[in-house]
Amino acid sequence: MIAGFLLMWPLGYTYAALGWPTFHSWGLMHGTFVAAWPTLSILAFLALGYLPVFRRIDDTVLLIAGLVWGLLLATGFNIRHALGFEVAYGLFSATAVIVAALCVFAKHRLRLALLAISPLVFLNLDLLLPPPALEQLLSRAISDLKALLPPVAFSLAGYVLGSLVRLAIKRSPRTV
Repeated sequence: MIAGFLLMWPLGYTYAALGWPTFHSWGLMHGTFVAAWPTLSILAFLALGYLPVFRRIDDTVLLIAGLVWGLLLATGFNIRHALGFEVAYGLFSATAVIVAALCVFAKHRLRLALLAISPLVFLNLDLLLPPPALEQLLSRAISDLKALLPPVAFSLAGYVLGSLVRLAIKRSPRTV
C-alpha cells in the first residue's frame, strides 16, 4: 500500500510531462488517486515478486501490462466526452485486442481481463462522495453499472477471443 502511494508521485509527474489528463499531479490531488493508488499498489505487489524474498505470481509480466493499459484506458474513459464516443469505443476495441493478445499467453486469463479494467472500475466508484440516502443508492448503483458495462463487455470479449485463439493453437497439429 505504501509503495502504491509513493508511486503516485512518478505517475503524476509522467502524466504532467506528457500533458495527459486524469492522473497528472493536479488530478491526483483532486480525486483520481482513488483509482491510481489501488492500481499502483497491485502493480507494486506484482513487481515485488521479482525479488527473491517475495513469492512471484503467475503471469506477472502480463498482469503488469494489463494494469498499465488499464491506467491508459481510465484516462481515456474519464475524458470520453471531450474525446468523443468514437474514440472511447476505439479504446474499448483496443482493450479487447490487448486483452485477447495477453490472454493467449496467460495462465489465469480471467484474472488478467478483470485486472485490465480495474483502474476504470476504481475511478468510477465515487468513493469520495458522501454515502447516498437509501432510496438513491439503487439508482446510483444502476447508473454506475451502466457506465461500466461497455468496458467490462469489451474486456470479457477479449478474454473469450484470447481463450479461443489459445485453444486453437493448442489443438493445431504440430510439425516436427
